[in-house]
Amino acid sequence: MSDEIAQDVRKGFAYGLRQSLTIVIGYAPVAVTFGILATQFGLTYWEAGLMSFFVYAGASQFIAIEMIHQGASFWMIGLTTLIVNIRHLLMSLSVVPYFPERTLKWSLGLAHGLTDETFVLNTRVMKDVIGEENRRRVMLGINLGAYSSWFVFTILGGVIGKWLPIQFSGFQFALLALFIILTTMSLSKNNYLTYLLAAVLAVVLKLLIPGKIYLILSVALAAGIGALWRKRARSRLINPSNEQTIKVS
Repeated sequence: MSDEIAQDVRKGFAYGLRQSLTIVIGYAPVAVTFGILATQFGLTYWEAGLMSFFVYAGASQFIAIEMIHQGASFWMIGLTTLIVNIRHLLMSLSVVPYFPERTLKWSLGLAHGLTDETFVLNTRVMKDVIGEENRRRVMLGINLGAYSSWFVFTILGGVIGKWLPIQFSGFQFALLALFIILTTMSLSKNNYLTYLLAAVLAVVLKLLIPGKIYLILSVALAAGIGALWRKRARSRLINPSNEQTIKVS
């Protein structure tokens, strides 16, 4: 038992930083591409870097620079980004149970580093980490590794775009591919039905509801149904005699 505890204690910030390398590898070409496109659309390399530093919204940044290029208003860009990223509300709520004694400082710091990719990696890794303090440090390592790489490689791409006339197309899908890979790695026999239900609901609601709200609804419904099903299954395992009593009566 003591060996297990000692091994788990080592799962701290450095462990999370090492885990983030899987995301860094995927982020690097996409961030460089964003930096290049941003400078080609009229931003300076440091403006592109500041967007990655403060916004850190992946695909939304590609949308934002396109809207800036087209002369969209500040409020329209902000509203569009909010709609695209509103799914982060659900992701944040899913992470909260790992930190029952969280403080505001930690909540704000960890929330800023939450992306599609870090969310999937964090929820997969933290299942094997004991202790809230260890989980905070692991998540900080994962988030900071991904966040730093996105910022640094955006600056690099901006510098490259300033001096070299490079044209890119289709690289925006690299983030989606990375998210799919990480999601597939997190699948297990305990949650694959929830993922499948979310996919079916997304297709059905897409046909019924305009806009992007169908994504939020499909995930929320699937997560709720999955949680309810798990709760009932767990209660049956804990109190099998109750079910037998009901059947007999």
